[in-house]
Amino acid sequence: MMQPLNDSQELPTLTLDGEEIAFTPGETVYEVATRAGKAVPTLCYDPRLEAFGSCRLCVVEVAGQRVPVASCTTRAEDGMEVATASAKVEGLRQTLLELVASENREVAVDALRGVASQELETLVEQYDAGRGRFAGAHSGRSRQDDPNPFILRDYDLCISCYRCVRVCAEQEGDYAISIANRGFGTQITVEFGGHLQDSACTFCGQCVQTCPTGALADKKALRFAGDGRLTGGR
Repeated sequence: MMQPLNDSQELPTLTLDGEEIAFTPGETVYEVATRAGKAVPTLCYDPRLEAFGSCRLCVVEVAGQRVPVASCTTRAEDGMEVATASAKVEGLRQTLLELVASENREVAVDALRGVASQELETLVEQYDAGRGRFAGAHSGRSRQDDPNPFILRDYDLCISCYRCVRVCAEQEGDYAISIANRGFGTQITVEFGGHLQDSACTFCGQCVQTCPTGALADKKALRFAGDGRLTGGR
């Protein structure tokens, strides 16, 4: 939580890419950088949700720290020196995106899947993150058998950012979506591995709209497009 300052107190500052920036105590480095107009990439971040730090794309270099840190979970400190786009950091981001993209059936998806569905594709293109270097097995298993008329569960495109799980819990309070297994076998699911309509899901659509890859998609929008976009997956 941000802590208020007395009128007599001056705001602390940090150095961000060589520029001195004032911040309010309690702000994260990511929040300060975003406010300063820095384009720090992320795939697991949603401003409505508690910062999670799972995708690691928002890493920055902090003077005195041995390794880059996740800016979304690192609190800004007075006198901190931060580099948001050094060659080391940009190289790490490219490699991370290559790893993420290599696990998915495809990266380019229809924008009708959801408002955030283009985030992964945009970053892959921005960082020229090819899929060939780490080509291998795909993670996630789609649930094309789910008969609900609203949400497509195309988990072949899932990157385990958990935004859907967290928005369902933190924003809606439904806790309908959960996580099964660990590591490469991680799978987004509902209780007992069943269908959405048999779970606590209220079909509010928040999970669809926060998904950065289109793994959860708006069936009605795709059906309206009328060109077979509801097919695919395993």
